[in-house]
Amino acid sequence: MRNLAIVLVVLFVIGLGAFAFATGGTPKREPAAWLTERLIAHRGVWTDGPEAPEDSLAAFETAASAGYAVELDVHLSADGVPVVIHDDDVERMTGEPGSVSSMTVAELQELRLLGGSETIPTLEQALALVDGRVPVFVEIKNEGEVGALEDAVAAQLSAYAGDACVMSFNPFTLARVAEAAPEIPRGQLASAFEGEDLAWYEKLLLRNLLMNWTSKPDFISYDLAELPSFGTALQSLRGRPLLGWTADTQPERIAAEGLCDAVICNPGALP
Repeated sequence: MRNLAIVLVVLFVIGLGAFAFATGGTPKREPAAWLTERLIAHRGVWTDGPEAPEDSLAAFETAASAGYAVELDVHLSADGVPVVIHDDDVERMTGEPGSVSSMTVAELQELRLLGGSETIPTLEQALALVDGRVPVFVEIKNEGEVGALEDAVAAQLSAYAGDACVMSFNPFTLARVAEAAPEIPRGQLASAFEGEDLAWYEKLLLRNLLMNWTSKPDFISYDLAELPSFGTALQSLRGRPLLGWTADTQPERIAAEGLCDAVICNPGALP
């Protein structure tokens, strides 16, 4: 019995050490204060109509003019340019079929968002418009091979004079950015991943932030519907700010402010 107890203690200590390693990876720097100083406009301050569609320059201008940080999504065009759009295809926002990755920038910018005058911007255009007025949170949308998109985003943000960071659900995306441009703050996005096409162990690792050892995030951005949680509480103890996504109404935002260091908001949740 004594030998069994010793084995169990040893296994517990090993397991605890492995958990601490997996959820660690904290960068050797203090999180930037600007990460949590403002409300964050999810895809800009957009309208349901063509005047200022989500992830458009008009939506970003409205957000920046109001003093809100800007969150935006990027994919890679067929000719290797980061472009700002949430979906991996263009049909929902333009009414035309086609995947973002199969179209060049010129082809993408011939399309009109929600039938209006706004087009799909490049990341370069979005950064030029914001021009350092407010922080920019760039979500890298990459479920495929890591490399080209991450490197292109890292290069543009490294050359940008304003405050900007990257976020991704993919920990290997963040690890690639850390290699290419370690000075850019990184945020690990996570949720319960219910309904996602992932293996059970992938969901287990991602929702419990057990891939932080490779992504080494400066902050965590977690689904508000899953908060509070043990995993995010542990990350807060490690000194990582917690961002919550996405508040849809002002009551939701106010409640989220009691749980998080900053809140990512759809237009209806903004003051």
